[in-house]
Amino acid sequence: MPLREGVFLYEKEKDLYDKSADAFCAVVTGTVQERRFLEVPETLGGIPVRKIAPHAFSDKKSLKVISFPKSLRAVGAFALHKCPQLQEISLHDGILDFHNGVVRQDSRLRRIRLTIHDHNYTVMRDILSDTDARLCFCLQLPDGEARLLFPGYDYSFNENTMARTIQFSILGSGMFYRECVRRKGIGWREYDRLFSRVIPDDAHAAAEIAADRLLYPYDLSPVHASAYEEYLSRHAREVLLQFTDDIAADHTAGGEEDAYRRLRLMADRGLIREETADPALRAATARHMTEVCSIIMAGREATFKDLRSVRKDDRLMLEEEDETFWNTDREIRDVETEETSPVREEGGESTCRKDSSYKSYISNTGEKSNNNDINDKSDKSPVLSLDDW
Repeated sequence: MPLREGVFLYEKEKDLYDKSADAFCAVVTGTVQERRFLEVPETLGGIPVRKIAPHAFSDKKSLKVISFPKSLRAVGAFALHKCPQLQEISLHDGILDFHNGVVRQDSRLRRIRLTIHDHNYTVMRDILSDTDARLCFCLQLPDGEARLLFPGYDYSFNENTMARTIQFSILGSGMFYRECVRRKGIGWREYDRLFSRVIPDDAHAAAEIAADRLLYPYDLSPVHASAYEEYLSRHAREVLLQFTDDIAADHTAGGEEDAYRRLRLMADRGLIREETADPALRAATARHMTEVCSIIMAGREATFKDLRSVRKDDRLMLEEEDETFWNTDREIRDVETEETSPVREEGGESTCRKDSSYKSYISNTGEKSNNNDINDKSDKSPVLSLDDW
């Protein structure tokens, strides 16, 4: 006969996760009534909650959000099976046994909130292996916060009767993303390098991955940050329209808030330009989404001011370069004018500096020339070759 405390039904059994000889724990077997929000307590009947029995919360039509305690160590098979309204699960990394089918056929499940205490990612890996649907993990780490989206995939096989073989095929990038999660850690660089795979596969997931990694840049390298920002900037028109549609359509737990956060990221980073904002503005105006319109317009105005400031700085730089060029040219002309200006020699004859230089050159080289010829050349301002100079 199960015991009852509040809305929860539980059984008392020996605690296999405690080395004490007389330790007992509570095993949750179900609830006496349906709730939209459930928070399983740390203790029931004065003993710690260690297990969730198989099928304990299965087929709950109204359940939307459920939270498991830090003391939990095992979740039985199909514990949350066929909960059509389930959207979010909160749990801790102390879960050591996460059996098959726990979240199977939960079509609206989109978010898992996982608190990491001892760098144990076993439960995260088990959840990802239990479903091929798209899932977002909100990770609360000892030294920060991260958000990782795992795209969905399709795993199928075909039997070739003629060859007597079975051919397996995987469609989508979700399987590759799941391989980044290990029992004791996450390959952050490996996760970011897979971005090129998800772009042609699922543009919607690619936009969310890029925005979430920039919003929560845990262990994000500058190279990958630039790649994410470049993608959002290049596809700003489609991304803005996507985030606007998400706000209008996504009424899941935290989904609308996430979409607003991603939209503000676009505005704060100057990724909203006038030509890319128009489709999203028209869509938001038609749906009377005042806050969305204000975010987009503020981001567009900020980007325009930044561009105008950059153009002004470029114009000032060009003007300074032009002024430097003309000053240098003026100095060169002044030097040339000074070199070709007339000078008065002792004999009273007016000649030019070039002629004087030429005469001294002739006298220094010891060449003999006729004075009349020299005078004629001086009168006619002879053109000197480059070698003479």
